[in-house]
Amino acid sequence: MINIHNDLPDFCIAGINYRKSDVIVRGKFSLTTEQCDQLLNEVVKKHIPGAFVLSTCNRTEIYGITSSPQELIELLCLHTQGRIKDFVEQGYTHTGIKAVEHLFKMAAGIDSQIIGDHEILSQLKMAAKFAKQHHCINNFLERIINFAIESSKKIKTETKLSSGTVSVSYAAIEIIKEKIPDIRNKKILLFGTGKFGNNVATNLTTYLHGCNLIFCNRTDEKAAELAKKCNAGFINYKDLPGAVNQADVVIVSTSSESYSILPSFFIEEKSRLILDLSIPQNVDPAVKNIPGTELMNVDEISAILNKTIDKRKAEIPKALQIIDDTIEELKEWCVLQANNPVLRKMKLHLNELVIEKASISNKEKIHKTVSSLALQLKTENNKGCLYIHALNTHLHPDYEANS
Repeated sequence: MINIHNDLPDFCIAGINYRKSDVIVRGKFSLTTEQCDQLLNEVVKKHIPGAFVLSTCNRTEIYGITSSPQELIELLCLHTQGRIKDFVEQGYTHTGIKAVEHLFKMAAGIDSQIIGDHEILSQLKMAAKFAKQHHCINNFLERIINFAIESSKKIKTETKLSSGTVSVSYAAIEIIKEKIPDIRNKKILLFGTGKFGNNVATNLTTYLHGCNLIFCNRTDEKAAELAKKCNAGFINYKDLPGAVNQADVVIVSTSSESYSILPSFFIEEKSRLILDLSIPQNVDPAVKNIPGTELMNVDEISAILNKTIDKRKAEIPKALQIIDDTIEELKEWCVLQANNPVLRKMKLHLNELVIEKASISNKEKIHKTVSSLALQLKTENNKGCLYIHALNTHLHPDYEANS
């Protein structure tokens, strides 16, 4: 049994995702930036050693170092509209190595609704950065996140798990092409120009040429800046209802807790395609009942990507092997962390022994002795009396021969 770093057994996750919950339930557990801020402040107040929060359209997860995942569940429900009863029925928890495996699979896109999702890794990095700004990332969490990032990058390089351009933001482009073959001169309104909205905007300008793009955001300056960058039109937030009414396609990518697009916006009778990429839903479902209007939410959009997903599924065994190898590297790192106090103490004592006759030669011997011992402890996983055996072997070269 490997003697691992103390934090690993207490590494926990509490989460809810698309596998067991629909878009409505996930919406109740989703976290805004402000709610994430409040939750992480609570982590500090409770003296939890470390934690970070990942909230996307397909999942909300809290990773933390705690004796029980229940503490993370309570934090999640305290700062969202989710109830503990719903979490028990539709959520999940993992601890120790199982939590590590889940993190690595998530970072690689294996656990995404769209297998091999490109966006999840950047979302993980942002979540870690946000938590670090709140002083919630300790050395162990930082190292384990780095292992997850390294594993994900290796999978993307050495497998075809992320081959092709497939994401919810790109799926929206494919749907528009399919539903509206003659896109030239059509009015496409993008409402929501945050990070995800930026991805959508990039895809719109790259793949849909000749259409009339218009951007809108609750913060007018953000929409105006992105519109200038993408050579698109811009409208003020106060003019949103009229712009929705005139548009042929409306793409919604916002994070409001209430509906942003209402049936009352649609006055003119015409054919329209509405794509709601938001979690929680930001288009009132009643919009679907308006004649000539087709409304699709994020779950319906994700469902059309099955063909590409089948190809990516074939790459999963290769990706899992890379994850297994990385977990072994993590375990080795944990062993080294556990042995470091012994090695530091040994080096201190050796330095004290030769302090009167200090020389470059003696210092080099000490360095080699400690390095060699570290390697033996790593490979043999010595415990108890075996530590003494290892020490004697390195301090007295003839010890082995005379024993």
